[in-house]
Amino acid sequence: FEPIAIAEVELSSRIPAISSTGDDGVRYGGARLIVRLHTKTVGIVDVDLGDRDLSPRSCALAIWSKLGPKVNDHLRDDLLAEVTGIDEEGLPSADSPPCVHRREAVLRDPPPVSIIICTRNRADLLARTLTSFEALEYPDYELLVIDGSHTEETADAIRERFPNVRHFNVGDHGRSFALNRGIGAAQGSIVAFTDDDVRVDRYWLAELVAGFDDRRVACVTGIAFPMELRTPAQLWFEESGGFTDGFEPRTIGLNLPAQPGSLLPFATGKIGAGVSMAWRRDVLLELGGFDVALDTLTPVWPPGARHGSSGEDLAAFFDALVRGHRLAFEPSAIVFHEHRRTFDELKRQIYWHGLGLSAYLFRSLLVRPEQIPGFLRHVPRGVMYGFGTSSIRNNTKSAGFPRRLTRAEWRGVAQGPLAYLKGLPKARRIRETLAADTGR
Repeated sequence: FEPIAIAEVELSSRIPAISSTGDDGVRYGGARLIVRLHTKTVGIVDVDLGDRDLSPRSCALAIWSKLGPKVNDHLRDDLLAEVTGIDEEGLPSADSPPCVHRREAVLRDPPPVSIIICTRNRADLLARTLTSFEALEYPDYELLVIDGSHTEETADAIRERFPNVRHFNVGDHGRSFALNRGIGAAQGSIVAFTDDDVRVDRYWLAELVAGFDDRRVACVTGIAFPMELRTPAQLWFEESGGFTDGFEPRTIGLNLPAQPGSLLPFATGKIGAGVSMAWRRDVLLELGGFDVALDTLTPVWPPGARHGSSGEDLAAFFDALVRGHRLAFEPSAIVFHEHRRTFDELKRQIYWHGLGLSAYLFRSLLVRPEQIPGFLRHVPRGVMYGFGTSSIRNNTKSAGFPRRLTRAEWRGVAQGPLAYLKGLPKARRIRETLAADTGR
């Protein structure tokens, strides 16, 4: 394995050279180019570096070879002339292109937004995330950190370095519990969410908020690119699906035409993830917030396994869809996520993703039994999508993708429903705690 550099390339500027050596001396064997035009996401291009830098000309040629038609699609949508190639000068544009007008309109009259970040015993990562907000281009937002840490390290760091951040220590009750406390304390009409191990792009929030220009949209999700690909585990996470599924804006709803092979309202993960999303606060309150029963998933094996949280974002997407709301995906609302670096960390993450997926599905059928017939019709196609080697979810996995990771996911899926049932008594106690705190 050779590390892969992550490089952003804005086509409206001069094309950069891509170094085969990181600032810390790490040698890269390849590069993943995140290609944007007028700040909008066009796609990604993977290139080999070998033992040399990639020149601006070679970079431009690689991008054109992979994304040329998409570049011209974007130019046509912006009422600009198509091109027959890209050189080192890029594709400069003198005027503000139409693709950014919606974002500019939001920034002229921005609704107030509350950004909620949950954290637990990761003060160093959180500090990096909060620092990235200093470059955010959005004039009216507040930051809320919902802290489940066991020590005062996170609280001390926020008090000393980020005095404008609102900090809430809520104890270790789970992610949904923490998210709901944040929603209750939020002052904005829109509530945005990300994690404590990301770096946000300067337009992340404005792009999310721009997606609410349609009143029928309850939630807007963005994209999460890898912050680094320096270990095999980080690349395997990308191969397993990561957080990214396409680069085209889209809106889904049960009253909209479904794409061929659609598994809605059950396969809601295709619309995005909790690492990059924003909701209308009143809709979240209507839904009752995030389901704390997904905070208490308790694996049946091994004996004594600790409970955990998973699937709360998928459940909220499902709840919104079945109530008639729409969800939108904005691929230019970008965060960069630090994937787990070690195999053991990734194995545990993939196991919990599988556990959370089946637990969320089981929970959703319990609360919406009228969806059971539709779910049963989707089962064969869903199994093929999730586990078929030729499905679009799995056909990009490399030959070296560890089978142990696949087995960990299967094991999680198999245990999810029982893990959900096993945790319900604890979930009831958590709800009682949350209700008591809300009533104070």
